[in-house]
Amino acid sequence: MITPLSIAALASILDQPGHAPCPGVEIEIHRTIGAAPVRPGEKPHELHVTIYRPTQRPAAPTPALVAFHGGGFQFGTPEGCGVFAKTLALTLGITTIAPSYRLATEEKSTFPGLLDDALHSWRWVQENSAELHIDPARVAVSGESAGTLLAMHLAVASPFISYKPNENKPAAFVCLWGPIDFVARWFDLNESHGPEKALLGAHYLENPAIYHQASPLAHARGKLPPALFIYGRQDSLVSPRQGRLGLAAWQAAACHGELQVIQNIGHETVGDTRAATISMLRKATVFLSARLPTPQLQT
Repeated sequence: MITPLSIAALASILDQPGHAPCPGVEIEIHRTIGAAPVRPGEKPHELHVTIYRPTQRPAAPTPALVAFHGGGFQFGTPEGCGVFAKTLALTLGITTIAPSYRLATEEKSTFPGLLDDALHSWRWVQENSAELHIDPARVAVSGESAGTLLAMHLAVASPFISYKPNENKPAAFVCLWGPIDFVARWFDLNESHGPEKALLGAHYLENPAIYHQASPLAHARGKLPPALFIYGRQDSLVSPRQGRLGLAAWQAAACHGELQVIQNIGHETVGDTRAATISMLRKATVFLSARLPTPQLQT
C-alpha cells in the first residue's frame, strides 16, 4: 500500500539536502559497520552507513533498501541517497540503509575492492535485520549513477560477489542512470573514457578485459531479481542506451525488467528538475510497492 505524498511534502524533500531533518523520518548518520576483508596489499577501510527509517513502524518487520550513492567513483556520501530514502520511508514504510564505499583517486584504483565493501554492507544489513526491524528476505538494492556498479554486482551475483550457501540475495534492483556496460560506454562516449578510468586504473585500450569484467551487465544471467532501469533521455554522460541493454539482458533471462526514460533526469539536467524527479520517485515507488509489499503502518 502506497501512502501518497502531497506536492508540498515532496517539494520539501527535494529542496533539502539528504541529511536534513524530515518530519516522519528518523535519520541516523555515519553509523560505523566495520571494514570489509582486505585483499593482499590493501589496508582496512572503515565503512559507515546512514539509515533512514519511518517514525511510524508496523508491528511486523518491513522491507528495506540498500542504496549506493553516486559521485563518479571518486566523490559522494551516503546522504546523497536522502531524497529517495525519505520518500520510501514516508510512502512505503521502507527502511533505507545507505553505505559508504572506498573511493578511487587518479593514483589509486578501487576495483574490485569496492565490491568487497558492497558485500560487507549487504551482510551487515542481513546480520542486523532484527535490530533494524526489517525482513532480511525482502531487501532490495539500488544504485544512483556510479553506485549502480555496486548494486548491480550484488543483484546479478557476479563472480566478484561470493554469497554463502542459502544467503539471502537482493529481492529487487533499481538502477538510476548508472553505467552498467563499460565497453558499450566507451563507444557511447565516442571512444573516450569517463570516471571509470580512475576506478579501473586503466584506459580502455590499455586493458579492455577489465572494462568487460567490471561491467555488471556482463554477469547478468540465470535467475535475476525484478529490475527497474531509469535513465535520462537527454543524458550523454550515461546514455539511456545503457538502460536498453540492461532491459534486454533481463528479457533474455526471462526475468522481470522495466525501463523508464525520463526527460531532464540523471546527468546534464537543465533548470528545475523537480517535476522529473517526482516522476522518477513515483515510478520507483510503484515498482518497489509491487515487488516488496509492505504491511500496514501503525496508527
